[in-house]
Amino acid sequence: MATSGSYGFNPSLGEATIYAFNLCGIRGTALLQEHMESARMAANMMLGRWSSEGVNLWTVDLQSINLNPTLTVTSASGTGSIATLTYPSDNAPIFQTGATITVSGVTPTTYNGTWTVTASGTGSVSFASTATGPMTIAGTIVGSAPAATYSIPSNTIVMLDSYIVQNSGGASINRLILPISRSEYASYPNPFQTGFTTTYWFDRLLSPQVTLWPVPTSNLSAFNYYRVRQIQDSNFSNGQTVEIPYYFLESFAYGLAQRLALIWAPEKVAMLKPLADEAYQIAASQNIETAQQYISPTISSYWRA
Repeated sequence: MATSGSYGFNPSLGEATIYAFNLCGIRGTALLQEHMESARMAANMMLGRWSSEGVNLWTVDLQSINLNPTLTVTSASGTGSIATLTYPSDNAPIFQTGATITVSGVTPTTYNGTWTVTASGTGSVSFASTATGPMTIAGTIVGSAPAATYSIPSNTIVMLDSYIVQNSGGASINRLILPISRSEYASYPNPFQTGFTTTYWFDRLLSPQVTLWPVPTSNLSAFNYYRVRQIQDSNFSNGQTVEIPYYFLESFAYGLAQRLALIWAPEKVAMLKPLADEAYQIAASQNIETAQQYISPTISSYWRA
């Protein structure tokens, strides 16, 4: 028996949409622009839901935060009393008010020097300065010590395993650290205590941030974390495919069909919903890591009064 010998089946969003409409009883020749617009919206809404339903393994990646970075200035503006510099925001420090930074290489040169931070945000820092006007030549920003809080890419859904990298005798040593809640972080009497970082608080804002505690010392070089990022947007242009693995294709088709039926074929919803739910459960059962798991009791010394 002859087989194809290929493994390239990966339909575009357009092809998957036509098939989904077929499942709703709507033939391809009947499709109009408004059908396709509702399909694009439904597809991205469904992918957003998938991002919140579990850890999609194909969207897990490793991110690294340099705890002692040299930041490139991307713009500078000054009023004559306050200067504000911007720098790339992802995985970058958010300087604490009162921290010391050194700016160099910027033209006009009045932006350069060692300054005390008066205000800070995601990708920007301000300080008292007589500098005025825009930047003509870029420079760098260096903090006097590692910061407590760092920005996280906005497409991050959740942080997973995280660890601190320590420089020791020329070698890099990884040490796992654990998450804490906002309430627990708020209970710390000295949030800016320095030392070997053991915990982190992931603040899930629209521009998310992570705060380390204790604040890392200079011998800690990086904070690495695995994260789940959102699934890439789906569009019809240039035959784009959907960012899902092979074993989720059927789930995508049935799920899209169910959502489109709500708009274009309500009488088909009752038939398509159980098919969509079953297809998702089958795909999700494969979306796991195959590794041994160990469960053991905590056994420690105890004393009886």
